[in-house]
Amino acid sequence: MSLAARANCRGRPQLRLVRGGFRPVANPADWQRVAQAVVACTRELTRHLLEQRWVRVDEVMRERRELLFGMEGMTLDMEGRRCLSALTQATEESEAAIAVMMGSASR
Repeated sequence: MSLAARANCRGRPQLRLVRGGFRPVANPADWQRVAQAVVACTRELTRHLLEQRWVRVDEVMRERRELLFGMEGMTLDMEGRRCLSALTQATEESEAAIAVMMGSASR
């Protein structure tokens, strides 16, 4: 046994995490940036709907879904989870409304 190892044995015990469920929470700035990108996609989607650019509508909806999927994969604090829930609900409602509009536009 080396001298340093003996000194450690007699001193204050050191704790070592062997296995646990600890995962660091994502930096609030990270999920907030993703949430801002989702809101920006919604603004862009609105603009394309008003200008009747139907191909761009589909592309932006896909991009917004990908951003939300990425945000779901992040480890979020309580505020981040609430934000994700609100954004997901708003996205589902807007996509349902767009589906109705696209259906009536094709007739």
